[in-house]
Amino acid sequence: MATTLNDDEIKIKPAIPSLKCEIMLNNALAYLAKRSLKQARIMNNQFYEIIGILEKFPGIGTMCENGMRMIKLGKFRYNIYYRENEDNIDILGIWHTSRGTEFEEQ
Repeated sequence: MATTLNDDEIKIKPAIPSLKCEIMLNNALAYLAKRSLKQARIMNNQFYEIIGILEKFPGIGTMCENGMRMIKLGKFRYNIYYRENEDNIDILGIWHTSRGTEFEEQ
Protein backbone atom coordinates (compact mmCIF):
# COMPACT_ATOMS: atom_id res chain seq x y z
CA MET A 1 0.00 0.00 0.00
CA ALA A 2 1.26 3.50 -0.79
CA THR A 3 2.45 5.45 2.23
CA THR A 4 2.18 9.15 2.95
CA LEU A 5 5.56 10.87 3.14
CA ASN A 6 4.39 13.96 5.01
CA ASP A 7 1.50 16.39 5.37
CA ASP A 8 1.96 17.54 1.78
CA GLU A 9 0.36 14.23 0.75
CA ILE A 10 3.23 13.02 -1.41
CA LYS A 11 2.59 9.32 -1.73
CA ILE A 12 5.44 6.91 -2.28
CA LYS A 13 4.73 3.77 -4.24
CA PRO A 14 7.46 1.16 -4.13
CA ALA A 15 9.09 0.54 -7.51
CA ILE A 16 9.73 -3.14 -8.18
CA PRO A 17 12.11 -4.05 -11.02
CA SER A 18 11.07 -7.19 -12.87
CA LEU A 19 13.54 -10.02 -13.39
CA LYS A 20 13.58 -9.06 -17.08
CA CYS A 21 14.50 -5.49 -16.13
CA GLU A 22 17.30 -6.64 -13.85
CA ILE A 23 18.73 -8.83 -16.62
CA MET A 24 18.48 -6.02 -19.16
CA LEU A 25 20.15 -3.57 -16.78
CA ASN A 26 22.94 -6.00 -15.92
CA ASN A 27 23.58 -6.69 -19.61
CA ALA A 28 23.72 -2.97 -20.40
CA LEU A 29 26.05 -2.30 -17.46
CA ALA A 30 28.34 -5.19 -18.43
CA TYR A 31 28.55 -3.90 -22.00
CA LEU A 32 29.28 -0.38 -20.82
CA ALA A 33 31.81 -1.56 -18.21
CA LYS A 34 33.95 -3.07 -20.99
CA ARG A 35 34.52 0.50 -22.17
CA SER A 36 34.34 2.42 -18.89
CA LEU A 37 33.72 1.24 -15.35
CA LYS A 38 33.12 4.83 -14.33
CA GLN A 39 30.32 5.26 -16.89
CA ALA A 40 28.78 1.94 -15.85
CA ARG A 41 28.69 3.12 -12.23
CA ILE A 42 27.16 6.44 -13.28
CA MET A 43 24.48 4.65 -15.32
CA ASN A 44 23.65 2.33 -12.42
CA ASN A 45 23.40 5.29 -10.02
CA GLN A 46 21.20 7.24 -12.44
CA PHE A 47 18.91 4.24 -12.88
CA TYR A 48 18.25 4.04 -9.14
CA GLU A 49 17.95 7.83 -8.79
CA ILE A 50 15.26 7.83 -11.47
CA ILE A 51 13.51 4.89 -9.78
CA GLY A 52 13.44 6.96 -6.58
CA ILE A 53 11.87 9.87 -8.45
CA LEU A 54 9.28 7.57 -10.04
CA GLU A 55 8.27 6.31 -6.60
CA LYS A 56 7.20 9.87 -5.73
CA PHE A 57 6.06 11.08 -9.16
CA PRO A 58 5.06 8.09 -11.30
CA GLY A 59 3.17 10.21 -13.82
CA ILE A 60 6.22 12.04 -15.14
CA GLY A 61 7.04 9.52 -17.86
CA THR A 62 5.73 9.63 -21.40
CA MET A 63 2.63 7.50 -21.91
CA CYS A 64 3.10 4.53 -24.25
CA GLU A 65 0.73 1.78 -25.23
CA ASN A 66 -0.86 -0.74 -22.86
CA GLY A 67 -0.66 1.66 -19.91
CA MET A 68 3.14 1.67 -19.97
CA ARG A 69 5.20 4.79 -19.50
CA MET A 70 8.80 5.50 -20.39
CA ILE A 71 11.41 7.88 -19.08
CA LYS A 72 14.93 8.58 -20.29
CA LEU A 73 17.72 6.99 -18.28
CA GLY A 74 19.72 10.12 -17.53
CA LYS A 75 22.33 10.98 -20.13
CA PHE A 76 22.39 7.46 -21.51
CA ARG A 77 20.63 6.29 -24.66
CA TYR A 78 18.25 4.06 -22.75
CA ASN A 79 14.63 4.43 -21.71
CA ILE A 80 13.12 2.91 -18.61
CA TYR A 81 9.71 1.34 -19.16
CA TYR A 82 7.29 1.02 -16.28
CA ARG A 83 3.65 0.68 -15.32
CA GLU A 84 1.96 2.33 -12.36
CA ASN A 85 -0.42 0.15 -10.37
CA GLU A 86 -2.61 1.05 -7.43
CA ASP A 87 -0.04 0.07 -4.81
CA ASN A 88 3.29 -0.06 -6.64
CA ILE A 89 5.23 0.64 -9.81
CA ASP A 90 6.39 -2.25 -11.95
CA ILE A 91 9.70 -1.47 -13.63
CA LEU A 92 9.38 -3.53 -16.79
CA GLY A 93 12.73 -3.02 -18.48
CA ILE A 94 15.22 -0.74 -20.15
CA TRP A 95 15.60 -0.37 -23.89
CA HIS A 96 18.36 1.23 -25.96
CA THR A 97 16.99 4.06 -28.08
CA SER A 98 18.80 2.83 -31.21
CA ARG A 99 16.29 -0.04 -31.17
CA GLY A 100 13.39 2.40 -31.41
CA THR A 101 10.47 2.47 -29.02
CA GLU A 102 9.18 -1.05 -29.68
CA PHE A 103 9.80 -2.30 -26.14
CA GLU A 104 7.50 -5.22 -25.47
CA GLU A 105 6.58 -6.46 -22.06
CA GLN A 106 6.83 -10.25 -22.05
